[in-house]
Amino acid sequence: MRKSKPSIRQDGYVIYRHGVGQHAEEAVPDEEQVVLYVNGAALVGLMCTPTLLEELALGFLYNEGLIEGMEEVADVRLCGSGRCVDVWLHKDLDPPKMRTITSGCSGGTTFETMREEREPLASQVSITPAQVAYLMQQLHGAADLYCAIGGVHTSALAEGDRLIQVVEDVGRHNTVDKLAGYCLRREVPMQDRILLTSGRVSSEMLTKAARMGTPVVVSRTASTSLAVDLARAWNVTLIGYARGRGFRVYAGEHRVRWNGTTDTPPTSLSVRHRGEAEGVEDP
Repeated sequence: MRKSKPSIRQDGYVIYRHGVGQHAEEAVPDEEQVVLYVNGAALVGLMCTPTLLEELALGFLYNEGLIEGMEEVADVRLCGSGRCVDVWLHKDLDPPKMRTITSGCSGGTTFETMREEREPLASQVSITPAQVAYLMQQLHGAADLYCAIGGVHTSALAEGDRLIQVVEDVGRHNTVDKLAGYCLRREVPMQDRILLTSGRVSSEMLTKAARMGTPVVVSRTASTSLAVDLARAWNVTLIGYARGRGFRVYAGEHRVRWNGTTDTPPTSLSVRHRGEAEGVEDP
């Protein structure tokens, strides 16, 4: 499993405690705008952690449905400043006006429109509660940048009990695009894998996961209502608040294998607020 070089910057600040201010210095995660050019034209500005930028560019193009695979890519390279990525395709692409991606807003797209974009996943992959706990523990242990300074999201692809690749970025969507680009460049299968993430699963995150063919998505935190609806429509198992030995299954419960006396199948429980369910702790 390859790890990217941490991207940090030392910065000064004033820390205020108990009525006293003191000057201090600490590392903060880098965030830069990287412009993606396709066939010589600026396509998008991505606010990101400046690591695995070629993978980010390729994964973004793939997850947005602009390419189907590396056979359509003639060349990909960083420009001299490292602030842009040039991708040349074997086909023409009529890009929209350049935009900057800063959040996971869906731009007014309706559920019906999004649902019709793809067929439900037919994967037979399953997961056990013990596997959920173990993989999320591994994800946290591999989050070098987050453990050092915080301020970033971590995502990984897993197969069985093994992490295939882990990436970190200030943007949770970027982590998924970097994973997709990593797999494309190295011919690593994405389909039938488990996607793990530290961040909230929005409709955009779920759409990227479905595009990659990952039938199980596990997050440490919440999912949005549209993400839940799309997961049910696309037959994606969506698990949230995976902390310790507890988690919530929002969609696709049929892929969770309850292990007899070790794990009890679900019964009815009314949860009024986050953290109330047994085994799920507030952050």
